[in-house]
Amino acid sequence: MSRQDACVELCGIALSMRTEAWNLSFTNDRPGRSAKPQNGTAGVQPGGKKILLRAASLIALVAVCAAGCSGNEKYENTPAASSSEVHSSEDYAGTGGEETTMSTFRNPISEGSAPDPFVTYDPETGYYYALFTCGDRVELFRSRHIATLVSGGDSKIIYRANGPTDGIWGDIWAPEMHRGSDGKWYIYTSGRIRQEPSEKRIFVLRAESGDPFGDWKFVRLLYTSVFAIDPTVYSAPDGTQYFVSSRVDPEYGQVLDICRMESPIFLDGKRTMIAKAELEWELVEPYTGKRAIVEGAFFLEHAGRLFLIYSANGCWSDRYALGVLEYTGGDMCDASSWVKHPEPLLVAGNGVYGPGHASFFLAPDGSEVYCAYHGMKEHNENATAAPRYMNVQKVFFDESGYPIMGEAVGYDTDIPVPSGEK
Repeated sequence: MSRQDACVELCGIALSMRTEAWNLSFTNDRPGRSAKPQNGTAGVQPGGKKILLRAASLIALVAVCAAGCSGNEKYENTPAASSSEVHSSEDYAGTGGEETTMSTFRNPISEGSAPDPFVTYDPETGYYYALFTCGDRVELFRSRHIATLVSGGDSKIIYRANGPTDGIWGDIWAPEMHRGSDGKWYIYTSGRIRQEPSEKRIFVLRAESGDPFGDWKFVRLLYTSVFAIDPTVYSAPDGTQYFVSSRVDPEYGQVLDICRMESPIFLDGKRTMIAKAELEWELVEPYTGKRAIVEGAFFLEHAGRLFLIYSANGCWSDRYALGVLEYTGGDMCDASSWVKHPEPLLVAGNGVYGPGHASFFLAPDGSEVYCAYHGMKEHNENATAAPRYMNVQKVFFDESGYPIMGEAVGYDTDIPVPSGEK
């Protein structure tokens, strides 16, 4: 058996195990919403992003599969959502619908599992939008109220895996919606590239109009030979866009790579690794060595500082938490332009376990920054498959502009709605 065949076989076993576990944990039949960013960053304009692996045996197998090279082979197709896949707030009996005005809300804002949440607010439409991992599809949610974003607003399935046509067979994880340099909306996510369990590839969808609730088109795979997940995008002040994803590396487990984008649907092909698990809090057993994980990155910009928030450890681990990379100037695709802060940004607490895979978004009036992340309701000592609910809480900043979050807000806490919500 060749090395390539062996890698594919091992990846198949690993993804089969993860998919089975994920299916057991995903109890909400209707996935959450995706917010749409305008520049891919909170604190300047909305954005979103992440997800992945779990138990040690699984990650060890996946790590073997990762000898990645970049590629830009073109796949193009047009599966679009039909009108029959659009749902309104009337489909959610007992939630109060869109007419309810509230001053506070409580976590979680999802009734069921909603892992890898992406949330944004679009001032042009007056809606919050959300996306999260839904298995074989990408489903977009919207609401005028953060409390009903996932459980009481509108939803639309905008894409279903269509292997024979576009090469994506399922296991669609952590979609994010970003405004491209051409002004159009794009969704970046990853999916399984064979009918049987196999590696995953990142692909992109494009909105056919300025309305995210309109039709969408499958465009292409961004990588044809790189096993990566959890894509996110940043738009710099000069208009250059940057792409970050979590790549499976044969030596370090999951790592964060960055590269420039030639356009919203093409990367320049040169990747730079800017982060791997190395701090004590990032290396909680069994997530060490080739099983280590950093993933689910998302850009956060505030007071002239640019941060890349990421998650470390396994997504079903109590010790899953958010970490902080900061851009220090110079070439963004140079690893020396990034510094990792030693302490985690958000950790478990107040009955919320394993908070992570976050996105950041502005309040409707632009005066506040909020974070959407998933967390578990119960202690999960063995990091087995468990529901991960969508939580939202406000982000504070110190005098220097550095973000402060601390412990996750408890489920019995009343949280004021974002400023400017009507």
